[in-house]
Amino acid sequence: MTITELKYSNTNTYLIEGDKGTILFDTGWAGTFVAFCRELGEKHKALQDIDYLLISHFHPDHMGIAGEIAECGPKVLIMDLQLPYIHSSDAIFGKENNRFFKPISENDLKVVSVDESRAFLTSIGINGEIIYTPGHSDDSISLYLDDGSLFVGDLNPLYELDMHKGTDIEKSWNNLLSRNPSRIYYGHAKTATFVENDMPVETKENDNPPKYFMN
Repeated sequence: MTITELKYSNTNTYLIEGDKGTILFDTGWAGTFVAFCRELGEKHKALQDIDYLLISHFHPDHMGIAGEIAECGPKVLIMDLQLPYIHSSDAIFGKENNRFFKPISENDLKVVSVDESRAFLTSIGINGEIIYTPGHSDDSISLYLDDGSLFVGDLNPLYELDMHKGTDIEKSWNNLLSRNPSRIYYGHAKTATFVENDMPVETKENDNPPKYFMN
């Protein structure tokens, strides 16, 4: 399995290549499709190689070009609990008169439940599961892979966890950390890697703070 970070907008997106299929995790804002295709080319990848698009949550900076990508062939892999939210950002793009935005068509969906996610991922050669992780939004999901890779979208970073005691954010993190991830891929912050004593080292984006450690 191969993980490739695609950096073409303010949102970190990831290409996850399994033995029998490829998933794109998240997209950027509407209007970044050309930049997305250019970034694919620079990483020696092709849009035609993507089988599924998995959206961590349906805020505009994570699903903005999902409709355009789906028109090119990939299916939008969506959890059944996310279905009420797939058009939640349409009005935002309409209000800003974003001429690039294309809504996601229900014809382009592949709907599964979180309970079915492991079996589905296995069918495309990716060992892992999709987990419901509310906190940042009610439709947030995370992708955990059995090699320890964890994709969390906009779930608040671990270095902020002390500020969210007793909330859904803490509950979601406790659920994820029980799986012993080794590397955390964020939607906006830099990737965190667990080092000695099972403590993650994280660096905030756009500044140079000291390393963050958390038990």
